[in-house]
Amino acid sequence: FYTVTLDNKVKVELTAALRSGVQRYTFPKNSDAYVQLDLGFSINWDSPVETYIKIESPTRIVGYRLSKGWAEDQRVYFASEFSKPFSLHWLGNDTTLPQGSTEFKSKKVKAVFKFDFNQVLIRTAISSVSIESAKANLVADKADQSFETIRTTALKQWNKELNKIQVKSKDKNLLVTFYTSLYRTMLAPVIFSDADGGYKSPDEKIHKTGGFTKYSIFSLWDTFRAAHPLFTITQLERISDMINSMLAHYREYGLLPVWELDGNETNCMIGYHAIPVIADAVLKGFKGFDINEAFTAMKLSAMQDQF
Repeated sequence: FYTVTLDNKVKVELTAALRSGVQRYTFPKNSDAYVQLDLGFSINWDSPVETYIKIESPTRIVGYRLSKGWAEDQRVYFASEFSKPFSLHWLGNDTTLPQGSTEFKSKKVKAVFKFDFNQVLIRTAISSVSIESAKANLVADKADQSFETIRTTALKQWNKELNKIQVKSKDKNLLVTFYTSLYRTMLAPVIFSDADGGYKSPDEKIHKTGGFTKYSIFSLWDTFRAAHPLFTITQLERISDMINSMLAHYREYGLLPVWELDGNETNCMIGYHAIPVIADAVLKGFKGFDINEAFTAMKLSAMQDQF
């Protein structure tokens, strides 16, 4: 859960389910209530290639954002539902923002929604596959529950994870430092497959997991030394899915991941650090993946005819 009050006195509250997030905006009384969605916004190397918004009803919008940057083929499809209908909307881009349009596609699409209520919830699910998959993820996450219910569920999940290591100290600052660091170890890799197992792969096709959960954001150059060995202690139930995600990358791309991001191989670091991660899991007795396929993938990745 995160909350902040903006300079214009709008209170923002955010919480999350597995494949969706919920935003709650509380506007000052007797003030105008507007929400803007800007798919052209970008930071770092990210740059939109094509963006799209469609107004399906006064309480539902869908669309996508295709971009490139660190990864060349980033795809985010979304479905958003509003708790209250908007009374007016504008849809366009940075140069034209006509009122009442129901569909717009360009490099940088922008939309503005006006509400006649002082509090609005926005529930948004995402997918790397399609708008329809994003809609299905919204249903699978039971995003129609109350904000408090979703927040409480998230709180229980995080407390369960953070309680896997219990530290005692009279120094509160040390406890805050430790548990903040432990929290950050669980920000990546992230679940990438949809509720039905679909995901976008580095061969630019859509695949199905066939039984495992597909993970993404393998920053292996950074994580092979300490984070992944920690996972074999604190994330026992996820290790096999992480290895299966690497093996899926191998089948679809031809090599084990180097620095995988959102169904892409970025190749932004040298080395082949998936190998010690897999070897560590094998030596510690994890068996939820094909060990022979893993060995073949490890050899092929290690013996490439290149510097």
